[in-house]
Amino acid sequence: MSEVTVWYMTEDERLAYIEKHPIVKTEKPKGKRDLAFANINNRYEWGNRKKA
Repeated sequence: MSEVTVWYMTEDERLAYIEKHPIVKTEKPKGKRDLAFANINNRYEWGNRKKA
């Protein structure tokens, strides 16, 4: 099993880290849809099975 390293920092260190490595929001390209769930609302019929 791998070892877990815990990293503690003070509030000043945390703020300095955030200032050095800011969180930048990026936009998704327009016109692109999330294709993983693009067909989530589609109704599928599997063959001509009769309902019992």
